[in-house]
Amino acid sequence: MAKIHPTAVVDPKAQLADDVEVGPMCYVGPDVKIGAGTRLIAQCHVSGYTTIGEGNTIYPFASIGTNAEDYAFAGGKCSVRIGNKCIFRENVTINAGTKDGTETVIGNGVFMMANAHAAHNCIVHDGAILVCGSVLAGYVEVGERAFISGLCAVHQFCRVGRLAIISGGSVFSKDIPPFMMAEGRNGGVKMVNVVGLRRAGFSVATIRVIQDLYKIVFRSGLNLTKAYEKCRSDLPQIPEVLEFLEFAENSKRGILTNREDGHRS
Repeated sequence: MAKIHPTAVVDPKAQLADDVEVGPMCYVGPDVKIGAGTRLIAQCHVSGYTTIGEGNTIYPFASIGTNAEDYAFAGGKCSVRIGNKCIFRENVTINAGTKDGTETVIGNGVFMMANAHAAHNCIVHDGAILVCGSVLAGYVEVGERAFISGLCAVHQFCRVGRLAIISGGSVFSKDIPPFMMAEGRNGGVKMVNVVGLRRAGFSVATIRVIQDLYKIVFRSGLNLTKAYEKCRSDLPQIPEVLEFLEFAENSKRGILTNREDGHRS
């Protein structure tokens, strides 16, 4: 049977695995499902149609599953779905989807530090990290093991690619391509995320190809269409090159480049 502190309020309709821990002064709503080994340390608010997987840790004052912060929100069954082994630190907020039947999705092993926010309909893939004060507007998608540094903001409908890193205090309204480091206020892609790629186990040879790709797309002076053509003709067509090109060529908001280079698509 779940371990529920006497001061916690857990609706009898909520579905909690037998070893879930609900600490002092938490609230768990009637349509919440929480998997095995998850801990709500204290003063957490979990509501709405929220499903939380196994082995998660939720720190005080986190709020998960509340309605979308969207004037267009008109009610309906909007949900939050969270995977396994995530950490949500103090004051994290995760809103449900904004249209009936839609959801906000947080994957496995996601770490959202204090005051991080994921708005309605965001998708945060496995292993992503959101550092203190970083915020995602509605419909943002964050790729696997992406790293969003402190006090960053990502505009609605933007995407952050796999293993990309955003420097602290940055603000973006463009897509951040995979494997790259970006900084500033739409300031530009500055380099390859070499440290992140090494930590992820990428080989030296693969990293060198990605660095060559970076030089073609962001430093050659070619427009993006010509740069992509050159990447296909000059680089080994390894999965990472194909992933980058698929991400960039299918970007609806356009990828971030380097303003000082004058790149245009």
